[in-house]
Amino acid sequence: MKLRLKFTRQILLFVCIPIVVQIALVYLLASNIKQLEQCYNGEARAANYLGENVKFLELLISCAGVQAMYQVSREPKYEASYRNKVQAAVLQSEILREKAKDFAGDRKEAKALEELFLSLKQASARATQATQSQDQIDQAVAFMELRGVLNRVNGVTGDMLKHITEARRDIALSKLETHGRIYAIIYATIAANVIILILFILRFDRTTSQRFVHLTENVMSLGANQPLIHRIEGKDDIVELDKVIHKVSNVLRESRLKEQAIVEQAVDVICALDEKGKFQQVNPAAERLWKFESDEILGKSLLSLVAPNEKERVQQTISQVVSNEGITTFETNVVTSDNQLVEMQWNTFFSQEMKQIFCVAHDVTERKKLERMKAQLVEMISHDLRSPMSALQITLNILSSGSIGELPDAAKQRIDRAEMSLSQMVDLLDDFLELEKIDSSAYTLERAEISARDVVELSFSLIGELANKKNIELVQNISDFSFSADKARLVRVVTNLLSN
Repeated sequence: MKLRLKFTRQILLFVCIPIVVQIALVYLLASNIKQLEQCYNGEARAANYLGENVKFLELLISCAGVQAMYQVSREPKYEASYRNKVQAAVLQSEILREKAKDFAGDRKEAKALEELFLSLKQASARATQATQSQDQIDQAVAFMELRGVLNRVNGVTGDMLKHITEARRDIALSKLETHGRIYAIIYATIAANVIILILFILRFDRTTSQRFVHLTENVMSLGANQPLIHRIEGKDDIVELDKVIHKVSNVLRESRLKEQAIVEQAVDVICALDEKGKFQQVNPAAERLWKFESDEILGKSLLSLVAPNEKERVQQTISQVVSNEGITTFETNVVTSDNQLVEMQWNTFFSQEMKQIFCVAHDVTERKKLERMKAQLVEMISHDLRSPMSALQITLNILSSGSIGELPDAAKQRIDRAEMSLSQMVDLLDDFLELEKIDSSAYTLERAEISARDVVELSFSLIGELANKKNIELVQNISDFSFSADKARLVRVVTNLLSN
């Protein structure tokens, strides 16, 4: 069964295994160092014991020499020296007795050493008493007893020296073995670290490193708008990240397909220009409208497509677009491949980050054609229709005034009705022309300070005759005040309201 761990747990495992191995090796190394320290301590104790034993043997030899001199000369100085040497030997024996406990093989040997040193102490005490009593027989007995004890001590001390020598040899061998183990542990630690490192590198390269390479290639493919190359298998964090990248890739691909479909199917030309006005990108609408292939347009300047008389204006407009923020709108004529003019309305925006001008160009050729036809219609209405109506209105006024003779009442009534209808038609024509001016943004107000009373009086004078004919009384009740307005158009508004 293959072990499946998350990436963070794999890293934790890679860290813990060397630590555990290091702890085990450090424990072994510490144990051997402690053992080596014990060897050094044992060797130091043995050397110390040997030194004390040498002192003890020197004292024994001195005691024997001083005793011999005293036996021969019987001089007091040798007696005093003997007592001092014996006391020093006894004290040294106490030291040896304490130190010999570390080197006694078993309890019997330790007990024998204890009894021997006790006998030495007692014999030295009796020898001292015999010397003080001046009894030669007691002295001889005490000296003989002391000599025997000293000989026994000397023999036991010699055995202890052999035992200590063997112990030192064993300690030396143990030191060599411990040194060897310590070096072996050090070498094993180095080898274990190298082996673990190699295994981890191989493992990381076979699993994690290669998958990181695949993950990096997927991210680069995602940024380059290319299909993802790899799909990582497993159940760790890298696999989850790869799944997220694949989901993002699918969403981006769908969004790009939709965006591409919108751009390619758009009726308007959608393009991108550099700061000098050269085409960087363009959608298929340019081929349909301008009759150029996309490859012919890319890299070409916008100035090469516009009408010659507009090149300077378009160049200035491009400079303004680059220097200004926000959307800039302008119109220009594009010369197609078959030398036809297409009137385009451009909406442009300059991106400081990308250093590109993004454009949407709408074909307004038909709209401009309709606007020109409408202008021609308005011109026809203004000149060809209004002039005859004005002449007819003048004729009716002359007839109704009786300037060319009195007319019958029935004829006057008909002429008045015709004149009224004609006036309404003229008013409708004026209203139509006013609306056209408003639509074409040619409507301007001629503002001036005017009097409200003057506007009302002028309106009454224009509509008064019509009101009298309809038996309508016009009453003026307004306070006079001044304001800024277009007097002629305001009078027309008031007149129209009164007429209605």
